[in-house]
Amino acid sequence: MNILGVGAWEFVAILLIMLVFAGPKRMIHWSYVLGQHVAKFRKIWAETVDIVQKEFDDAGVDIQLPKEPPTRQNLNKTITAAAAPLTKPVQDSLDEVKKDIESVQEVSDALNQKQPKTKSKPQKTAATAKPATEAKTNQPAAPEPVKMGSWSGETTAAGSSNGSAPDLGSWSSGGEQDKA
Repeated sequence: MNILGVGAWEFVAILLIMLVFAGPKRMIHWSYVLGQHVAKFRKIWAETVDIVQKEFDDAGVDIQLPKEPPTRQNLNKTITAAAAPLTKPVQDSLDEVKKDIESVQEVSDALNQKQPKTKSKPQKTAATAKPATEAKTNQPAAPEPVKMGSWSGETTAAGSSNGSAPDLGSWSSGGEQDKA
């Protein structure tokens, strides 16, 4: 529900704030005055529409003005009716595509019903399974791992003997530790 772009909860909050500030006596009076203004607005709208519609009819213009004040629902209906000639070809194309999709879906469903679906995996029999030795010979050989080297956490004899700086170990290539 939207009243002039204000939702239901917002409208309730506004009414509660007005009730706190104005009080119940003023709220009743304001509601009465608001009703009078809405009635005047509708009367002015109807008179204006009658005058303008008479001028359109006298000029030969084929336009029908709404008798009621515009609302969002009325405006949406008017815009949809005015845009119908423009959107009709697009809607016709969409309807044809929808029919084509439905016919393909029907054919697909018919084919799926003819072919039973097997949800279980086929069992391998002993005759179809390859022996382990054959499977290994048919597979390509795995590449040899690259030797990157290692870090030795051991201290060297030179680092521990002079006592000046701690030895943090050494790097050795090829995976073997160098011991000096």
